[in-house]
Amino acid sequence: MADRSFEQVCEEALHGIHERTGIGTLNEKTLHMVLKNYIEPDRTRQEVKLGDFVADIFTGDSVIEIQTRNFYGMKKKLSFFLDNYPVTVVYPIPNEKYINWIDPKTGEVTERRRSPKKPHPQEIAHELIHILPFVGRQGLTFRLMFIDVEDYKIKNGWDKTGKKGSERYERIPRHLAGEKYISCIDDYRYFIPEGLGDTYTAGEFKKAAKVSDTCARRMIYILVKLGIVVREGKRGRAYIYRTKPPMDPQFSR
Repeated sequence: MADRSFEQVCEEALHGIHERTGIGTLNEKTLHMVLKNYIEPDRTRQEVKLGDFVADIFTGDSVIEIQTRNFYGMKKKLSFFLDNYPVTVVYPIPNEKYINWIDPKTGEVTERRRSPKKPHPQEIAHELIHILPFVGRQGLTFRLMFIDVEDYKIKNGWDKTGKKGSERYERIPRHLAGEKYISCIDDYRYFIPEGLGDTYTAGEFKKAAKVSDTCARRMIYILVKLGIVVREGKRGRAYIYRTKPPMDPQFSR
């Protein structure tokens, strides 16, 4: 456990960036840097070469990787790390989010508003689907960190407001609202939303989780692969699914 608060680490990182170069101009994005320094303040344990790969953090007996997106790109290093060490993948999820719009000509922040979007942990399915052979493997833990953030976006999109199709410039963390660890297979039940009946369709899962159709189908697919959910016939054109009880003797991969 880090001695400094998350907010302290955020302020220190922002102070250093503003002094040197300004937001968004470093190779390492602020969110990644803050998480790395918060989780492991000892710089000698950061960016450690192991075999042909570099671990974000190596404690001496375990690896911590901070991955804000693109799980597909970590397949090779994840395979090597898991063959040799326990691995924790840190995945930040925006909790409360403010969107700041930047004028592409002047660089000024012209607008700030609170996003109505709520955190949906099931959206990790878009990333897990790319590393499915590793999901549920012994030694692999996902650490979900729910973080209040300031999003900075450039008004360079294709519509007249410049917002649609715009480019994210930077994401600045402000506060750690909570965490959830997913380690054993049974922990993946966390992604099953409340309010489902004994059996349900992908559409009902989508509605309960308040996610997209694609996200719901991907998460169900993952849960089926893990043996947590089973498919039982059809209701019209839709497949019916059932969540197996935790103590089911067949509950295994």
